[in-house]
Amino acid sequence: MKTAILAAVMGLAAAPVFAESSLGIEGATLSFGMTQDEAGDAQTQVRATVDVAVTGAHGLQGDLAFEDTAHGTIGRLTGHLYMDPVAGQKYGLFLAMSDLDGRSLTWGELGAEGQLEISDTLTIEGRTGLGRADSGSLDYIFGGVALAAALTDSFDVELSLDVADFDEAAFRATAVDLGLRANYSREGSPWGVYAELIHSDLTGRDGAPAETRLGLGLTMAFGNAGGVSTDGRAFRDRDPVAALIRRGLR
Repeated sequence: MKTAILAAVMGLAAAPVFAESSLGIEGATLSFGMTQDEAGDAQTQVRATVDVAVTGAHGLQGDLAFEDTAHGTIGRLTGHLYMDPVAGQKYGLFLAMSDLDGRSLTWGELGAEGQLEISDTLTIEGRTGLGRADSGSLDYIFGGVALAAALTDSFDVELSLDVADFDEAAFRATAVDLGLRANYSREGSPWGVYAELIHSDLTGRDGAPAETRLGLGLTMAFGNAGGVSTDGRAFRDRDPVAALIRRGLR
C-alpha cells in the first residue's frame, strides 16, 4: 500500500509540468498534512488534485487521497465532472470510491455539487449525495456546505459543515463535522501552509463521543489552482465513512 501511495503521489506531482500542454490541465495541488486528536494520536494525510479542461465550458477534476488512521489507511479516488458556462458558477456530478487497507472494506458515493461566487472575495459551495458500503450493506445519505472568504491576496479561510446519516437496522447514527480551515500562500509562490480545526460528532442509537482534531500541513499549487474564486477553486471532497473508521465502528 505504501509503495502504491508513493507512486501515485509522484505521478500526480509531475502532472503540473504539462499544465500548458494539449492535455488541458488547468491546475494541480498537492498537500501533505498531519492531524492530531484529543487523545494525542496523530495521523498523516496526503491529497492530490488535478483539474482538466475538457471543453470551454466543461471540466474534469480528479482527487486522490490517503488518510492514516489507527484502524488502517483509507485510500480514496474521486472524479468530478462539471460545467462552468457562466463566470462565478460551477456545478456538476461526482463519483467516489474508498478502500480500507488490510481489510475487505470498500464504499462509494454518487452526488451533485456546486459553487457560487457571492462576491470577489466570498464563495459558497454545496454538495449532497448517497453512498453504500459493502460492510453490513450500510447505506447512507450525506450533504455539506462551505463558505470560503479571501481576507487578503495571500490568506483565506473556510468554514464548513458536513452531515452524514446512517439509518440501517444494524447501525443508526448521524455524523456531523464542523470545520474551520485557514490557508496562507504568498502571491507568486507555489508553496503554502494550512491549519484546520475539526469538531466531529456522532449522535444516535449507535453514536460515540465527540472528538476534536487539529490539522497542519503544506501545500503546493500549480497553474490556475487555489484561492476562493470558482475559476481556480477545487471542489471539496469529504469522506462520510471516515468518521466511523476513525472510531473503529467499521
